[in-house]
Amino acid sequence: MARLAVGLLGALAGWGCTGPRAGLTMEQYRERLEGGLAAVDAITARQERHPLRFGANLFFAHEGLIEHVPLDVLEKEIDAFHAMGLDRVDINMGLFPWRDRDEGIIAKYDAVVRRIRDAGMDLAINPQYSPVRHRISSLDAWTRASLPVYEQIARRYRPEILVTVHEPTTMNARMGVDAGPREWKEFAQAAARTVKRVSPTTRCGAGALASEAEYFMAFLGLSDLDVLSVDIYGLKGLKGLNRMIGMAHRAGKPVYIEETWRPPYTSPRARRRKSLETISATGIGLLAFQGLDAAWLRAMTGYASAWKLESITPFWTQTFFKYVSKRGDGLGREYNVEVMEAIRRGERTATYRAYQDLIREYGRKSHGAARRGAPRWDLP
Repeated sequence: MARLAVGLLGALAGWGCTGPRAGLTMEQYRERLEGGLAAVDAITARQERHPLRFGANLFFAHEGLIEHVPLDVLEKEIDAFHAMGLDRVDINMGLFPWRDRDEGIIAKYDAVVRRIRDAGMDLAINPQYSPVRHRISSLDAWTRASLPVYEQIARRYRPEILVTVHEPTTMNARMGVDAGPREWKEFAQAAARTVKRVSPTTRCGAGALASEAEYFMAFLGLSDLDVLSVDIYGLKGLKGLNRMIGMAHRAGKPVYIEETWRPPYTSPRARRRKSLETISATGIGLLAFQGLDAAWLRAMTGYASAWKLESITPFWTQTFFKYVSKRGDGLGREYNVEVMEAIRRGERTATYRAYQDLIREYGRKSHGAARRGAPRWDLP
């Protein structure tokens, strides 16, 4: 494994978590990313291969979107995930609709979870703060608001995994606070104990970016956490992730990739006018990048297998169903409406098929065998 860590360093310089260096043309972006991914493939191909579990993020069930996505679209997307061969579906929930007591949206979540369970797939819930409906301006306020929500969703759905902390510095930025590793460690501990009281079989985790090593190390010492996760949106961070994963394994903590996608391409001018989160969604569904997306998924799958990670979970799953020739922003209304229509028509992209092939190549032979029998959630 040391050869893997050393070999990745030279080829990956210049790629951050949020995209290419300023001034790259689209062609330069493509060439450099293709070169970096080829280097990862060449190195991981020489390592012993370990089987993986495969997930996907049900992006349309995000707290900021689920209200606007028809239930039949969500159910057809889950069916497509099942046909692909997935082991698990991830959902990024938030305070809405639980704090609002919006029974209509809660019923939609119930139906979504029922569809996942009936398809024999596991459920991972990654609660997070997003200022779509509620404004939180301190970690104390987030603790008071979120722990009752954690308790409700853990009791209601009994997820296989619940990630108590999702990218702490991202949460800091959204709240406008500067909570450090100690503060987020204390929150993760309180959240894990809250979840375990009502759903003892749920594995509690905490997730971090490569740039959040101090937070990751703080989480590593918590006995209440069963698993750690990492989010990968760039190649440069793999050097730091290698160290983080190695330390977790030595501490007896399993690790998995909770989110991953290629760094976006944006022009320097566009970057000056957009927020970080808007930049991260730029051009996600552009047809020009479809080949890169498949290459990214292959490289990250090989990386996860070589490092003996539990699983991998792509984030921008709209790309499984639709690419467009212009715009294509992951948060864009026009693009997402086209994706929903494509899901209804039963369309699948080459990226969908590429991920399906990776599942067949790297997936555990026992896929689907663990989720048979009675459901494990408490719906009214």
